[in-house]
Amino acid sequence: MLATRWSSREYFRIDYLVVLILWFLPLIPLHAIDYKNQDVIHQHHGDETTLPSDHATDLLLTIRNYNFVDNIEYFNKIMEGETIFGLHFFPSISLQITPYIGLDIGLVWKKYFGQVKPWGGITPMLSTYYKNKCNAFVMGIFYLKDYQPTLIEPLWNFHNLLRRPFIEGIHFRVESDKTYLSGWLDWLTLLSKKKSRPETFTFHLDTGYQFYHTQKIGLCTIFQLAIYHLGGQGIPIKDYSLFAGSGGLLFTFMPPNSFFEKITCAGYLLLNRYVKTVDRPSKGGYGQLYIFNCAMGWVELSMSYWHGTNFSSENMGYPLYQSIRIENNTVTYYEPSRELLLVSLHKNWIPFPDITIEAAFRPYYDCKNQLFEYGFSFGLSYSGNFRLTTLHYAANYGFLSRF
Repeated sequence: MLATRWSSREYFRIDYLVVLILWFLPLIPLHAIDYKNQDVIHQHHGDETTLPSDHATDLLLTIRNYNFVDNIEYFNKIMEGETIFGLHFFPSISLQITPYIGLDIGLVWKKYFGQVKPWGGITPMLSTYYKNKCNAFVMGIFYLKDYQPTLIEPLWNFHNLLRRPFIEGIHFRVESDKTYLSGWLDWLTLLSKKKSRPETFTFHLDTGYQFYHTQKIGLCTIFQLAIYHLGGQGIPIKDYSLFAGSGGLLFTFMPPNSFFEKITCAGYLLLNRYVKTVDRPSKGGYGQLYIFNCAMGWVELSMSYWHGTNFSSENMGYPLYQSIRIENNTVTYYEPSRELLLVSLHKNWIPFPDITIEAAFRPYYDCKNQLFEYGFSFGLSYSGNFRLTTLHYAANYGFLSRF
């Protein structure tokens, strides 16, 4: 009954669902686990932000550069490998209107070595943001690495950061002592009736609750959601949506006086479901993911096991975990069951202030096809902040003037 109701245009529109989520977001209590490390934080709640009638504000210049090599030696039928040499260059100017509210304007230059039109990868960027401790709300076109998702790989393709290093949409994050909530809305294409081009967007949600914590041990439940929607009125292309979600348990242990700095174990159950009629081998699927992560002083080791049946997170998750291969919105290969063993070795160095070197080696073994493949990456990044000047807000005249 529920699937029949959702399949009707009169009763269900995925874009309405996203609007409702964003509309009721202020009613959600603030949330609580460290955004990157999932550790408990103690947050101080200050007074609400106000703009005084006579207010000084800073104008900041930020220069960021990321040079990378990403090589994937894959020759399987689900996901082909590729080798990318390139760079991202992101200069931006930030107007700090209040201690918590600001405006970012800049551009991102995405350049791949050997690219025929090197200046074709320039994208203007503009966003307005609110940041207060671990809470944030950003709207506009902004650099994805500043608000990078922490979703599991079956729901989030981390290689998208190299292909599309920005988001056109909204990001929010709220936290309190025991819970957290983060979301990303990325509008991919705009509806064009003349070109019969549908609108497409993705929405990701990551939330968790820390129900046990000591100085060395932490336990929390995690729920993650990924939505892809393709549609639009007045075009011949049939609209459809894909929901993929996961629920799991995360265990964190900080060994005292040990060679290991941090040990993390997690287990997830994943489900996916297509809404409305779409040409796919299966309307729904499921999967299991188990992760063991060990952080040492010189390297971070991650091992995971994946078993999926008819699982799909097309245009959202890392393709290696899926049962279908998609090209031009058409299934070109189908493998009902996937069983993988994956390993990742990752290392970050900071040889000088503002400079980071990172390297990763990612082999995996396909148990059903008895196939061993690997990928590796290397990156060099720089990030520097420079104060240009201080501006003064003249309330009587309604403009910014330099001190």
